[in-house]
Amino acid sequence: MMKTLVYGLGESGIAACRALLERGEKVVAADAQETEGLRETLENLGVEGCLGAGPEVLEGVEQVVASPGIPPRDAVLQAAEEQGIPVLSEAALGLKLLGPEVRVAAVTGTNGKTTVVDMLRCILAGVGMPHAVAGNSWRALTGCLEEVEKAGLLVLELSSFQLHYLENGAFEVAALLNVRPDHLNWHASFEEYARDKLRIFEGQDTDDLALVSANDAVGKKAAETLEAQTLVVGENGTWVWDGNLFLRGTRIISEAELRFAGVHNLENALFAAAMAEKLGVSLWQVRNALKDYRLKPHRMEVVAESEGVLYVDDSKATNPAAVAAALQSFDKPVVLILGGSEKDTDFGEILPHLDRCRGVVCQGEAGPRIFRSLREAGLGERARLAPDLDGAVAVAKDVSRAGDVVLLSPGCASFDQFMGYAERGDVFAELVGEDTGAHGKAVGQ
Repeated sequence: MMKTLVYGLGESGIAACRALLERGEKVVAADAQETEGLRETLENLGVEGCLGAGPEVLEGVEQVVASPGIPPRDAVLQAAEEQGIPVLSEAALGLKLLGPEVRVAAVTGTNGKTTVVDMLRCILAGVGMPHAVAGNSWRALTGCLEEVEKAGLLVLELSSFQLHYLENGAFEVAALLNVRPDHLNWHASFEEYARDKLRIFEGQDTDDLALVSANDAVGKKAAETLEAQTLVVGENGTWVWDGNLFLRGTRIISEAELRFAGVHNLENALFAAAMAEKLGVSLWQVRNALKDYRLKPHRMEVVAESEGVLYVDDSKATNPAAVAAALQSFDKPVVLILGGSEKDTDFGEILPHLDRCRGVVCQGEAGPRIFRSLREAGLGERARLAPDLDGAVAVAKDVSRAGDVVLLSPGCASFDQFMGYAERGDVFAELVGEDTGAHGKAVGQ
């Protein structure tokens, strides 16, 4: 019987432990931290465990399942590599336990992957096609294996962390939306990050479908070498043209019929439509689902309008590319709130879009560094500095004028002040005042 080390006892680690234990596998659970909460977790799992773990925990182990938050340079994972012990992500373990019978449509990308998965989920639900959704922003795959097996179709969102330790997924449909600099505190380099994203296409054959964007240099270059049927969104009739969305030259729907806006979201809709068509959904059924689709919270969501100023929560924008996409959605002056926990990210990508900003308020752990870089880039007095989100909202209210948009699009993670981007967005909504009837609408509606 194979002995598996589950390393990292967050949600995915706990799910992996339980899935292996249910199958009678020998499991050791470990975490580099040592807290009362982790001790309770081990006790509830009823499994052999080690807290404050180092490389010694690998003794007798034949494979390691690593939680996504643990970078490859971690001492235990490095030791596993040196000893030739296979390392899997939790998602890779889930796929291994499922076997080849389940159809899988997988999505990755720096930005937009949760939205594309959600759009595809709504399309499939609208036609009554059995399916299950798991991965990254959703739930641990190993925690819902029975449901996936029963449905026979899995829609899987994959982060670069999960793909780093996943080989030969052989997905029936695989989509790479975009690759922009992100998570460079986890990956060794942007080149490694890009390679990990491209793993989503490994194991595909000529019966499968690979999707990339014409606007993404990494995906576009890879398209020339992929084994699967390859569709480039933004080229050859799969594009937005004259206010309408087309898939392989067939019109799906007009922008005016949609309840969401933004060039990036229109591209997301095309990715979801192409994936749904491959899975057996007709284009008129795709159209009906997209017509009623609303974006998930914290993605370009209007949370208040006060004294002529629109307040927009884009807290899910945790990297500069997402901020650039958000800024391109407005033709009004913007007061932008940037910053959060530090990821050592270069914000040069947003500089060409800041001419539409009345002001940029930098806040949080990364705030001072971003503030300095904007001043050095010539933004002058339009760049302001605040200690935290509370202070940033106060500055934004002072700077904004009637007809402006105050946009929380931080370009950073949230962990310096909040448990996650959702909490950050909720606090932003509270700080800007009570809802005035605009809550839940996507920008442009």
